[in-house]
Amino acid sequence: MNAELPQVSSQRSNSLINEGRLAAYLAAVGAGVGLAADAEAAVVGNAAVQPFGVNQEVNIDFNNDGQIDFQVDHDRVDANGSVLDYLQIDKNDVNGAANPLVMPAGTETFPLGATVANDAAAAGYVAQAQGSYPSALNLNDVVGPASFFDFQEGNNFNGTGKWIRANRMMDEDATQIDQVLGGRTAAQVQIPTNGPNFGSVVGDVDYLGLRMKLNGSAAYNYGWVGIRIDNQADATGAVVGYAYETIPGAPVNAGVVPEPGSALLAALGGLALIGAAARRRLRPA
Repeated sequence: MNAELPQVSSQRSNSLINEGRLAAYLAAVGAGVGLAADAEAAVVGNAAVQPFGVNQEVNIDFNNDGQIDFQVDHDRVDANGSVLDYLQIDKNDVNGAANPLVMPAGTETFPLGATVANDAAAAGYVAQAQGSYPSALNLNDVVGPASFFDFQEGNNFNGTGKWIRANRMMDEDATQIDQVLGGRTAAQVQIPTNGPNFGSVVGDVDYLGLRMKLNGSAAYNYGWVGIRIDNQADATGAVVGYAYETIPGAPVNAGVVPEPGSALLAALGGLALIGAAARRRLRPA
């Protein structure tokens, strides 16, 4: 049985996932129980609605290890009097409103803490084709090995030497920053295709499909992020939840949070029994 993260408007409740189910997941994570023990297990990194305003961001930590895996980042840039708002997905923390012209090389990572670095070069978003904006997925769309992934934010698109910034879900820029502030000509920049695709209906939830290689892993894990746009004019809104499939190579359905499986429930039951026994031993006579 699957619980679905519904398409909701901003006026409806923000309680997107059953509280009892979420409590079970969080209890399992806090107790160190591996959710990957069940073939259908998926970890909810955060089920809270996390708004982003102008020049704000939401960090995505899928496996709850303290390392930022992705960042949903809003930026507002003044290009010589033209105020441009855009919303992008970052796999590192190189550029933003303060330094919009910085171009990542694909090897930078967010602060690691005590964990092994993710493979930033392997990270990608579901897209229709190379050089296109991220696809806005529907509820229950499959994110996995059969999906097409891309991540275009660099200075040599497809070997042409053109700058491209296609990692944007909403985009008022579309090469203006690189031309106006960076002095690039129109022939020196690549305009992304097939989008941008998010926020077509205010208050609806669109899903971003992602792949990643976590903590030095050689295999891909797949996940999704639910994004709601509340103001189309300035590209602000909220991340309404995210999850990833803990089994490398296994697909995940956008917006779907599997119920805790039998292995997880058995582990949780065992922990409860151990805790009860410990309390009985410690209780005064």
